[in-house]
Amino acid sequence: MPGRGKRKADPLAGSANGSVQKKTKSEGSMQCSDGKNGLSERRLKQYSVGKSGRVPLTVGITGARADDVLRGVEEASSGDVANVVLRIHSGVVSAPSIIRRSVEAEVGRDALVETVAKHFSISKAQAELRYDDFPTTEAPNHQPLGSGCCHGIEEECNCPPAATFVIVCQGVWQSFAEQHGHGSEMQAMVEERRVVCWRDVLQLMYTPGLPEGKKLILRPRLFELVAGPQILSVVDEKEDVLDVVKIFGGEGPALMLRLSGRVMRVPCGSSRAYQVDVETIREAVKGLVVGTDEQLHHCLTQLQPLSLGALKSSLQKVIRFHAKDVLVEGKLIPAPVVAAASAALLFASKGGFSPELQLFTRGATAAFKRLAVILLEDAWIEEDNMASSLEGLLALGLVTQQMNDYEPSHHLIISSMRIAAKAAMSCSLIAWRKGKQGPSSIKVLECEARSFQTSAQLLRDLRSFAGDMQMFDQVSESSKSGKLEMLHAHGRPDIMPLCHIVDQHTFRGVGHVLGAGSGATFADRFHLLFDQCTGCNPRFSDLAGFESRPEVQRARFAQNCCLNFALQKPRNALPLISDGTPVSLELDTGVLAAGVGPISVHVNAGSKRKKELLVLLGLRCPEDEVVMLKPVRATRDLFGELTEKERADAVTLARSHSHRVVSPLLPSSKEAQFRDGMWEVDGCKWADLVSQGVKVKIPLVCPPRWCDDLLKNPSRVCDLLDDDGALEDALRSTGAGMIADSDKIVMCMTCSLPHGISLRAVALLRQQYACISMPTPSLQGGLVSDQLAAYDGDWKVYRLLALISRLVPAALRPTMPPNFQVVNSILLRVVEKWMMEGIQSRPADLHLPRSVGLETVGRWEEVQKCLEQVAELMEHQREAIHCMVQRDEDLKCGGHFLIMDTGHGKTVTALVYAFRWLCQHGQNVKRLVWITPHGTVENLVKQLRDTWRVKTHVVPRISSAKKPKSGERYDLVLKDFMVNVIHADHLRAAIDKGLAAEATSSFFVFDEVDEMYAPTLRTSAARRLCQLCPKFVAQTATPLRKNESQLLAWLADTCSFPVDKQNWLVAASGMVSMQLELGIAAREEDVLVPMVDDVRDHCRRIFNSRGAARWLEMAGLVQQHTDAAMIKVAVQAAEEDRSRHADGGVLLIADSRQHAEKLLKLSSAHLPSGDFASLEAPDAHRFAIVVVTKDKDRGYNSARRLGVMVTGAYAGNAASRHQIRGRLRRLGQKRKEVRFVTVCMENSILHLLHKRHSAVDTMNISLEQLGQRFSADVLKGLAGK
Repeated sequence: MPGRGKRKADPLAGSANGSVQKKTKSEGSMQCSDGKNGLSERRLKQYSVGKSGRVPLTVGITGARADDVLRGVEEASSGDVANVVLRIHSGVVSAPSIIRRSVEAEVGRDALVETVAKHFSISKAQAELRYDDFPTTEAPNHQPLGSGCCHGIEEECNCPPAATFVIVCQGVWQSFAEQHGHGSEMQAMVEERRVVCWRDVLQLMYTPGLPEGKKLILRPRLFELVAGPQILSVVDEKEDVLDVVKIFGGEGPALMLRLSGRVMRVPCGSSRAYQVDVETIREAVKGLVVGTDEQLHHCLTQLQPLSLGALKSSLQKVIRFHAKDVLVEGKLIPAPVVAAASAALLFASKGGFSPELQLFTRGATAAFKRLAVILLEDAWIEEDNMASSLEGLLALGLVTQQMNDYEPSHHLIISSMRIAAKAAMSCSLIAWRKGKQGPSSIKVLECEARSFQTSAQLLRDLRSFAGDMQMFDQVSESSKSGKLEMLHAHGRPDIMPLCHIVDQHTFRGVGHVLGAGSGATFADRFHLLFDQCTGCNPRFSDLAGFESRPEVQRARFAQNCCLNFALQKPRNALPLISDGTPVSLELDTGVLAAGVGPISVHVNAGSKRKKELLVLLGLRCPEDEVVMLKPVRATRDLFGELTEKERADAVTLARSHSHRVVSPLLPSSKEAQFRDGMWEVDGCKWADLVSQGVKVKIPLVCPPRWCDDLLKNPSRVCDLLDDDGALEDALRSTGAGMIADSDKIVMCMTCSLPHGISLRAVALLRQQYACISMPTPSLQGGLVSDQLAAYDGDWKVYRLLALISRLVPAALRPTMPPNFQVVNSILLRVVEKWMMEGIQSRPADLHLPRSVGLETVGRWEEVQKCLEQVAELMEHQREAIHCMVQRDEDLKCGGHFLIMDTGHGKTVTALVYAFRWLCQHGQNVKRLVWITPHGTVENLVKQLRDTWRVKTHVVPRISSAKKPKSGERYDLVLKDFMVNVIHADHLRAAIDKGLAAEATSSFFVFDEVDEMYAPTLRTSAARRLCQLCPKFVAQTATPLRKNESQLLAWLADTCSFPVDKQNWLVAASGMVSMQLELGIAAREEDVLVPMVDDVRDHCRRIFNSRGAARWLEMAGLVQQHTDAAMIKVAVQAAEEDRSRHADGGVLLIADSRQHAEKLLKLSSAHLPSGDFASLEAPDAHRFAIVVVTKDKDRGYNSARRLGVMVTGAYAGNAASRHQIRGRLRRLGQKRKEVRFVTVCMENSILHLLHKRHSAVDTMNISLEQLGQRFSADVLKGLAGK
């Protein structure tokens, strides 16, 4: 770093054990170990001692051969291989020899051999032979599994791989692939058991040309060999064998396996996968019920399209409901036949991925496991061998899960299907639920109790939902008493409609389709659906008159709607009634730049070198090209490091070639080319295309029955949303056009509905060009981890979009609720425009009169005059405001992304722009709402009131408690013509307490918007507000946190053209980014405190203990013995700074509140010291040292009087560290140089943390992760080397 220096003399030197050293960054960095081929010590030690003091037996040591099963080490690489399972298909994965030599040198060969013996449950002699047989190579340790060359994925080589493999379970890789648009391809790889190599996998994990990506997820150290299944030839007589062959009978050869610590005897697998046929189902139900071949064929045909989850639900609901027959698309089929057919289709299924469990489940595994769960949860078969059958089903589930190529035998499949059929007929149920006491009981033998206990253990090995595993544990415990209480059905429903299989577990969108009276929240809707419909079991509930119940009829409508999509039933094609009507769409000037995307060119950079640059066409005018360096993970100036010649050469190269145009708004366009000083698209000047717009001709289709009445009586639109008949017609219709006067009807609907519903619908359409995916809630009705929140009332928004799809079926088409397919992107943008026009043309009684609008503008003008009297803007601030005004005029954007470094005046810039916009366009805007993170509210309010003289209201926190605390309220309180400041963490409550409704008449500023990227309730609320409000500013000094994907959604909301992963840089070029050269140098210093023997001994004891908490304990110990040195450095730095600046001093950073209190007490013994509050005190200048915690990184300017920051090494992220340095290095700082001093103990975990901070860009680090990654480095420090 610039200005980092080293002193010759140590002013704080003490005794030999307590002396302090100052080192430069280069001295403190990790060095490569001599004699080890240049491989870093850190990387070698990652293969060393792990948790519990054992050597992690990863593929980095063992290698792997054909048929070996590899499992991702969950704690490795921050969970990048969690739940991933691979099976080597062919070839050899060789372990890097250098890793093996290094670990042998550290822990000894004997320790490694003992680890092998324990891992594979073999003798030491056998382990010696196996260890010597592990394949090794001299290849680099970072090469992917099975790579036969040294090329990276971006080099696009065709070298043959050394090994191929099958992905048994993709785990977290599924979400990585989906981030880059390859989710379906990853799913297909697993379902088809496709043989792949390292290239096939890594190609799904990144987007070419972008820095983000998971290109290191196939490193050998991230996987370990799974110890099993092991085929046994001889079994000790003392072994307890789980004999599946004996349980299910049958003849033929058998396998003896050791699996999950158990010995099992199972039938040999079939040579081919099971294919569904009528004969097997007939054989399974023989003697139980009579079903005709026609019924069997009809049943299979109708159930065939169902997904794995739907088939599991079908199996469970048919058995649970205990009806005599199931109504399957107009025909009655005996329930046991449907249960057997559902099981058969499960066995034939390729499998599916469960996002909740991050687990891919084979069809056979799902059939065995689900059937076992059903037997305990829904219907118990009172036969002598059922406890052992339960055990056998789960054992087979484990075998099929861990042996990817094991195909259950014909006999096992028929036996399982027969159990399903019997369960559907059984009237018995184990009374395991609380409050459900059974009138009778069954005797449980000791061997049966053991079977129940083994079953509970097997289910945990298989992995299932917590409720299922708790149920098995409960039954297992109850069976020890020698009996189980039972419940019995006293009646049996005659018919179960097939739609009964639809519930929230498999069809999460059913909550959007449920009509009025189904619950006020998604949680209520899901609970009521289960309690009143899908969870009903005649074995413990009276189902007399079930289908006539109002709540069941409401559920049946929603279930039928979802089932129609699941069964892929054909829809009603709307007839065309005319050739069509022309529709035109005004093009945004940035569409061409987005359609072309970044253009990669190579220019001469001297000394025969080439430099790769990216050229972006201008957003307002494509001829104003932007040239930048290609983004990489390392931090660098992407724009300022280029010479004018390099820029000119890059533009010339870009203009000399034609470029493909890919844009949903230019579907027929082929290429862009620069000609005669202008960019053209297919020979037509871009400026002309923009002025003409895009024109399409849309045929007319017949209208729905409710259209005429709606135009005559617009107030009926709210009732229309509750009309199940209108919704059913919309979901069952499809067409290639739109109805006559569709624009008027769409505007009428959005005009007459509550603003919140209409604006939410528009927001969901915005920036969608392929599909419209409404957020779905979790099973509990809350937030799903990988998406934004589904809000209560979204079911009305879904119904509005469904009705609009009936009016304009050529724009969007309903798919499985709550989603829609975009049919014509251009027409959808036109529909979006109609919807907004309807919202903006509300009736006079609902809209502000013109006189009130003029009065509103006048009030804002008064506020602006007061502000501009005290606000003297600097040049970069005026330029930022000008840029935002220009974007409003040229790009018609909904908001702005403002980037200014800390201390450059984002607050006043956003404030002045907001008031100027309000004076021109704020007729209907009553207030300015400022969303700011924790810790910045107080200082922001002080700055707004005292510095800028703006009327400010701090919005009280909304409480749900019976007795709110002081300063809290039950309701939302906003004040007009003022700046309303809201704590960002309070958004989650305020959004549903009126803030969403007030958003349409509010201007929003999202301060430090980088805190609102992750999929949380806070982010969901912020995104919803920015989509509802007429204008917003999102501002930060650190726009990139972990990766650019977190930025995409906010960028899209500031643009009027398609934004995706391929063109996000184009969208980012439209940010209002003002970087000011302060002329203030930053001097970085490291002060290293030698580790004394007492600390070293104590750390050794902690290190040898178990558990992740050891890293926190060790860090606390190290920091405790570093505090004295921190105080010495802070006192000396404060004295030096105050000798030149009377009000100067040191900002001393603490890790926590308790740590801050300790440092404050220590420093006060030497110099006047204050806490965070002292920064704003009237006598602030008298405090030479100010102690704050590391989270006080934003929202205050008063630390700029200080010249030095002294800190320890603390867990955190680079954005926070950048922000806190900006408290000193900002506008108003008088010094030409400010110092940043880091004090830490040498060779300690905190020293490693500090070096890690210096090496990464914006990666979150925890002490637990660091400890797992750097355990051997810590040991080296403890050894005193």
